[in-house]
Formats: sequence, structure tokens, C-alpha cells
Amino acid sequence: MNKLTLVFAILIVAILAVGTLYLGYQAFSIAVAVYQGAKTLEPSVYVPLTVTVITATLGLGATLYSQQVARRREIESAHRDRKLEIYLQFMEILEKITLSQKPELGGEKVDENEIARDLVGIRTKAVLWGSPGVLKGLHQLTQQGQSPKSLLDAMEEIQKEMRKDLGLSNFGLEKGFFAKLPLTDPEEYDKL
Repeated sequence: MNKLTLVFAILIVAILAVGTLYLGYQAFSIAVAVYQGAKTLEPSVYVPLTVTVITATLGLGATLYSQQVARRREIESAHRDRKLEIYLQFMEILEKITLSQKPELGGEKVDENEIARDLVGIRTKAVLWGSPGVLKGLHQLTQQGQSPKSLLDAMEEIQKEMRKDLGLSNFGLEKGFFAKLPLTDPEEYDKL
């Protein structure tokens, strides 16, 4: 079986090489014919012809580029809604955890198993729709035996990556902004 595969692969490479050489030869022949023909033309003919060819080439290139950009924006827009749903679910879990630490605001105690299941669900959805930065942050968050500061740092990284993925800027947000946000006293973060 391996010999047959090798022979088949060599045959395909040989056919592709011969096809490439043939196309190259034909392209060269056409270029030579165009050059020979252009030598016989008067400047009053080949200058407008050259300008027309260049204009048509640039116009086609610009049209193809604008279509590609429009298609990319359309795809990103379709994905944005799914990303937003996943990221909002993550933020709601953070809200639940934060409120559970503040009974004076009516926060209820959270079931850690339920939170873990919710985070696994978010990670599963993020595998398809999240950016690599969000996936790395979620992986870091789910590591065992982390200190409270490293958990806060992981949550900050995830939130910054989510904002970046949605096209929002993190400019002007100092390091530790999101990590300090759920804390009653933001200076506690520096003490961790």
C-alpha cells in the first residue's frame, strides 16, 4: 500500500510539474508575441493601450479587495453576536460571584459546582467562537491551585481579550483595572 501511495504521489507531482512548465512556456510565448507586436505600434496607439490595461488591472484589483473586506466584515458581524452571547454569560457568572461575596447587596451564596459547570459550558462555546486570547485566559482560569491574585489576573486577562475581540479598546485602563473592579477595597489587590 505504501509503494502504491508513493508512486501515485510521484505521478501527481510529475503531472503538476509538466503542467506548470507548459503554462509557463505558453505565458512566455504570449509575452514575446505582445512585445514583438508592441514594437510595431506607434506611440499614439500603445500609450493609450497601456494606460487602459493598467487602469483595468487597478480597477479589478480594487474591486476584488473591497469585496474581500466587505465579506470579512460580514463574517465578523455574524460571529460577533455569538461571541457577545458567550462573553455576556461569562460576565453574568462574574457578577454572581461578586454579589455572593456581598450579602449587603442581596447576593446569594453560589454553588461552586454550578459555577464550574457554567464555566465549562462557556469554555466549550468559546472553543468555536472565542479568540485565541480568550481561550488562553479561560485555560489559565481553570488551572488548579491558583492564588486569589492569579485568579483575579486571569479574569482580568479574559475581560481584556473579550473587549479586544469585540472591537473595543482597552486604552486608558491601567493594569489590574478589571482585577480590582470586584473588590470592595481596590488596594486589597496590591496586598495579595
